[in-house]
Amino acid sequence: MEKKQVWHYSEFPEDKETSALMPGFEIQYMITKDHVADDTMAVFGHCVFPLRSSHYAHLHKLAEEVVYVIKGKVVNGSVDKDGNKEEYECSPGMATFVKKRQVHWTRNPYDEPAEFVFAYYGVSSLNNSGYVDMQKEIPIENKVPKVKVTKFK
Repeated sequence: MEKKQVWHYSEFPEDKETSALMPGFEIQYMITKDHVADDTMAVFGHCVFPLRSSHYAHLHKLAEEVVYVIKGKVVNGSVDKDGNKEEYECSPGMATFVKKRQVHWTRNPYDEPAEFVFAYYGVSSLNNSGYVDMQKEIPIENKVPKVKVTKFK
């Protein structure tokens, strides 16, 4: 692919490595060192999670991450510094921050797809983020959560 400053998510072909990690997902890593000249510190992507799907527990050793929900709902979860699991139901307009080395996951236990964008900070590609799969160490069930939901206007 050529490197340029502006991208539309429809310009990206399926990534076989990502598809193997998250089958059935539509995901595009749009702003990376592979797609933008001079990118050294940012990754930006677009994702559609199919209904009742999950991206299981993982961490990024070298990157912070933000997830911003556009459509539908997702459950963003993480493990706090004391080892406790926390989950938040996130609807359109909500963003979640994950610090470096924090175990986290995103799941969609609902009956509709969810669409969101995400960004990694401090690196210029997924491969540079220090991605570590934690699915075996921290199994996550993809059930509708019993969480208190904050409503916004």
